[in-house]
Amino acid sequence: MTQARSIIFSWDQDEAFDLLRSCDDDGILNVLQKYAPQGSCVLESGCGLARYVRYLTDRGWRCTGLEYRKETVNAVRRVWPDLEIVQGDVAAAPFPDNSFDAVISLGVVEHFPEGPNRPLREMLRVLKPGGVAIITVPCLNAIRRFKRRTGLAEVLALPRALAAGIVKRQLRMPTRFRSAYKYAVYPAFGAFFEYRMTPAQFASEVHAAGFEILEHRPHAELDGVYHELNPFELVIAFRRWKFYPTRLGLWLHEKLKRREFFCCHMQMIVAIARK
Repeated sequence: MTQARSIIFSWDQDEAFDLLRSCDDDGILNVLQKYAPQGSCVLESGCGLARYVRYLTDRGWRCTGLEYRKETVNAVRRVWPDLEIVQGDVAAAPFPDNSFDAVISLGVVEHFPEGPNRPLREMLRVLKPGGVAIITVPCLNAIRRFKRRTGLAEVLALPRALAAGIVKRQLRMPTRFRSAYKYAVYPAFGAFFEYRMTPAQFASEVHAAGFEILEHRPHAELDGVYHELNPFELVIAFRRWKFYPTRLGLWLHEKLKRREFFCCHMQMIVAIARK
């Protein structure tokens, strides 16, 4: 399989403050406090608009952001000129070995068509011995596995694919039947966007990169209800990077999160660099 570059995101500068507010709700801070206290040197690998660089810098961490797209780096520098933002590739990070106490990578490594090994190994390289990586990727949860097994994923994705003008040749070959892909791919039709891995697959990739896993947990469980059980946003609305669940949405969230990896949108691994 030929290696290909990761999906490159475009960000709207006007979203920076909405994204920053979302940091209060996603639980990353509590995990970081447990493994890398204030004052630690932290890299946000694939930082986008650098919401966590801003958030953690304001709370006492020494934080650097790494972002591939020059336009995004420039946007961050316009909004927050005091932040340490470096332009570069997360799969070939422009930092010396053993540079950081912790690395945060939130929804990044799943966007490499050849798989996440290269960016994961770069995280290991730039971490100090005993440093921690906090990594999240989309989860091929129980509901998503059911949709793939029954063909429901393709049925539900077809209207959006047609509306987006995906050509008939691509519609005849859904992504899960294309031999080039290593794991389950989203979306069901069209070009590669991201992998969705089972917990076992994600853990295997992190181990293969040279890490020892300390924690592996569901993450973004309300997001999972939003994405998988939310026709026409009747259960949960999403505006300016914030969820607005109905009572039914809150009830589903509370019930489903009791079943590990059943409906979570993302999964999180905390891993230590043993070198």
